[in-house]
Amino acid sequence: NAIGAFYPFMEDEEVALYGVEAAGHGLEEDKQHCATLTKGTPGVLQGAFTYVIQEKSGQTLNTHSISAGLDYPGVGPELAHLKETERAIYDAVTDDEALEGFKLMCRYEGIIPALETSHAIYYGVELAKKLGPGKDIVINMSGRGDKDMPQVARILGVEV
Repeated sequence: NAIGAFYPFMEDEEVALYGVEAAGHGLEEDKQHCATLTKGTPGVLQGAFTYVIQEKSGQTLNTHSISAGLDYPGVGPELAHLKETERAIYDAVTDDEALEGFKLMCRYEGIIPALETSHAIYYGVELAKKLGPGKDIVINMSGRGDKDMPQVARILGVEV
């Protein structure tokens, strides 16, 4: 989803590209996150040379994210290229922060976002605070959040 949203702007140097990864329980421990571009190392995964969450030997490590769609030890080679060329800036958002993004979108926009997108929502709100007024931020709202409601309800202690 990210590369599709980035593509129209890749040649426009006036547009900053930000990618948000799943920091899971935090970046401090292996197997607790999926922040491939933030913490991974170059390697081969499923035939593609990219960034991978892996041991020094190249064996992939288990990963964790609240979002099943982000719980993966690799990333597409196009996104890796944007990191290598410094065309995109990558950062990571924890499970708790993603849940905050989820709640913000529900509360203020009446939209149930996917947990994948909730990472970007949280980051976008924090980025807006840093950039200040007069800046435009576009968030790729991919996926549907209704599929994530049972999991979110369980985590938040709500019976459905």
